[in-house]
Amino acid sequence: MNRIPCARCGEGILPGPEQAAELAAAIPIAPSLRAAAEVYAARLEKCGDCGSLREGVLCSWCGCFVRFRARIKGSCCPDPKGDRWNN
Repeated sequence: MNRIPCARCGEGILPGPEQAAELAAAIPIAPSLRAAAEVYAARLEKCGDCGSLREGVLCSWCGCFVRFRARIKGSCCPDPKGDRWNN
């Protein structure tokens, strides 16, 4: 398992992008709350192009794991300049 030292605390270990994807997929989300697969993929693509994505897994604006946040239908991008997911 490829793990990355946590940039924030220096002590913990972050999952790499592949492990974060596996963890996000393993968490059950009711179908009514789950973003469609194409929406999820588009959100991740926009996050991947964002300079605020850290270690390939964390959003610098809110501290969330982007693969978790992007799976939820009603989620939005926390960029203070505007929601990058809906632009």
